[in-house]
Amino acid sequence: MVLTASPTHVAIIGGGLAGLTLALALHDLDISSTVYEARSEGFDQGGGVMLSPNALRVLDSIGVYNRIRNKSFQFDVLTFKDGQGQTTDEYYFGSEEFYGYRAIRIMRNNLLGEMKAMVRECKIPIHYDSKLTTITSGDPDEVKFAFANGNVASAPLLIGADGIHSTVRRTFLPQVKPIFAGFMGISSVVQRSQLRIPDGYNLPATIMAKPGAFLLVPQKPDGSELVVGTQRRFVELDSAGWEALRKDKQKLYDILQENKSDWPDIAQSALEAASVDRMDFWAFYGIPPLKSWLSESRRIILVGDAAHAIPPTAGQGANQAFEDVRSLATLLSKLSPDVPLDKAAAQWQTYRQDRMERVLDLTHQMNAKRLPESERAKLPPGAIWTDQSLTRGDGGELRWLYDPDLTQEAEKWVQELKQAARPWEKRRV
Repeated sequence: MVLTASPTHVAIIGGGLAGLTLALALHDLDISSTVYEARSEGFDQGGGVMLSPNALRVLDSIGVYNRIRNKSFQFDVLTFKDGQGQTTDEYYFGSEEFYGYRAIRIMRNNLLGEMKAMVRECKIPIHYDSKLTTITSGDPDEVKFAFANGNVASAPLLIGADGIHSTVRRTFLPQVKPIFAGFMGISSVVQRSQLRIPDGYNLPATIMAKPGAFLLVPQKPDGSELVVGTQRRFVELDSAGWEALRKDKQKLYDILQENKSDWPDIAQSALEAASVDRMDFWAFYGIPPLKSWLSESRRIILVGDAAHAIPPTAGQGANQAFEDVRSLATLLSKLSPDVPLDKAAAQWQTYRQDRMERVLDLTHQMNAKRLPESERAKLPPGAIWTDQSLTRGDGGELRWLYDPDLTQEAEKWVQELKQAARPWEKRRV
């Protein structure tokens, strides 16, 4: 049966950024939840995330932002430089003046650590080493599910926040497979003191040169440490192949060092400072648009990368997951006979997919911008992102991305559904 009241309890599969944010948002709305995470409590995925105002507004709404702000590198602009060190473009990741928040880059483990601490403070249960195996929906009012460790559980509603290779998604959309975008990001970590940085050279920066794009992104609060790397076309590997490549750090190092002489001096200094043991990569995957993020049983919902994974080029993967769960939590707290879950979820998904389409278009254009010169020259007009108004700092066309408050948006959908359910009340007014 379709939920017509807030669920008494929610099971969240996935204890990453999306899952923990959802748990905290639900707690603030007096909806209890339990989080189930496949990996161990001490697992460190490594790397960092760049968060823009749309995500930080969500984190602020649940009390996370103030706990992480001083543990992150804060910035406004990603500067695009040519091989001669001249600024050719600017991309605003944030601005306190124009969007309410500066952008941040924070180590993923630091962000998760603060979220886990808050979850413990709120006494929200998290079960680690809980790899989901099966979901059954025999009872119309309850979802039953089991784990590889032999444990079983149930809840009125289950949320799949378990990433691009989602086990939850496979239970009702087995035909959906992640699609490789044809790119791989490859990186290392260096100290700022090791780089030959020209005077007045703003960071973070993307250097556009003959081989493509080279990124220099500070990731400690004082900017003393940077992640550096580039984006390459790459042939897709199977899961075993990707895992073998991840372990072969010397091969990753050798790939990063290719075309070294074609980069400007600052990038060459980063390549000289790169160490084999700090090498990493990420393969760019996405999933095709899904007909529904809500299962036929109306008791399972997908969020984040499980619903709409996109390549990371525009830095919006985690940001969009935060938008998902903030708006979904608000909707779940407003369910009623006039706002049943199936109609609320359809409204939510329509809005979210429209935004994802615009983000994906921006991502494709950013991917094209980072191609080698020879490949960029072959692209049609409009294939590469550019917005000269951004160089004036007025936010340009990115207000659509950074300005929305997802709590307010969800409350608007609730009012629209109530009016649709009771049109005579509107006429009477």
